[in-house]
Amino acid sequence: MSHQVFVEVPPTGSEGGDSANKIGLTINPWAGRQLLRSDFEEMRAFLDEAAVAGFGYAELGGCGLGVVIGGQVQPARIAALRDALDGCPLRLTLHSSWHASGRTGNLLDATSASAQQLGLLADLEIAQAIGAEVLVYHAGVLPSLYSDGDALHAGMAAERTMLRILADDAGAKGVTIAIENRAPSSAILTRRSYGMRLDMVAEQVTEIDHPAVTMCLDTGHAFLAARYLRFDFLDAVREVAPVVGHIHLHDNFGRMAQQPDANPYELELLGEGDLHLPPGWGTIPLGEVLVNTFPLDPAVIIEMRHTRHYAEALTKTQDMLDRRTRS
Repeated sequence: MSHQVFVEVPPTGSEGGDSANKIGLTINPWAGRQLLRSDFEEMRAFLDEAAVAGFGYAELGGCGLGVVIGGQVQPARIAALRDALDGCPLRLTLHSSWHASGRTGNLLDATSASAQQLGLLADLEIAQAIGAEVLVYHAGVLPSLYSDGDALHAGMAAERTMLRILADDAGAKGVTIAIENRAPSSAILTRRSYGMRLDMVAEQVTEIDHPAVTMCLDTGHAFLAARYLRFDFLDAVREVAPVVGHIHLHDNFGRMAQQPDANPYELELLGEGDLHLPPGWGTIPLGEVLVNTFPLDPAVIIEMRHTRHYAEALTKTQDMLDRRTRS
């Protein structure tokens, strides 16, 4: 593979995989690189380059791995993935196999609880197989349109029960489940999710009360939700910081997409929606986010689309973290 992404990046001084290096990057289907569906060797080459550039973590997207087939981990695929990752210099995390339909890995859907749990059990099996430290789980959504508050509370109770069961398995495998907050979108707004509220995600984590369950703070999702629901973004981040065990770092302009089904390039041109921009390209006060003390010492995963600018994103993120150290 040609060195096109990290060619301008000198090593930052932190060896890839060093325990002190908590900055990571995502490897996923929408990143503009066809790395995951069949070519694990190219993925490994990309990870090796990222480690040399100064990253310490990588988060694999379960949706693009093609490892879970028919609700089960396919032995040949998981073996190929493990072989490709053998000796990887980066520490790994895994994003669950969740799609916007809510038909997989959505524990708020108690109508198909066994199927939803099956998907996450498969993800846990992958996480253990590749030595992933964290499995990111999107806060669930209700299966029916325009459900009421009673249905939401019942769904959250069902999710808590299932996550406690899964967390026992996760903890035994050395994996932490991190519940990710959600961005406002047509699917979330019509089908109800507690996940747009940072305080409610933190409350869910607290009520689950399991050492293998924490919160994944997604900065882009939180900024959009704060603008939509009119809560103070930075105050909300400060309040949930004690339960944050994982961070997704990316930027946007806090503008709802006026036409959510528009071409992604048009939305980017207009600066609308969940754009997953490199840090500093939007208007989120990310430096003020990272200056907070996070007692659980989360990895900071840069979750962005413009992969050719990972060098810039790494430098920017490291600078923001260094300012926290100096303050």
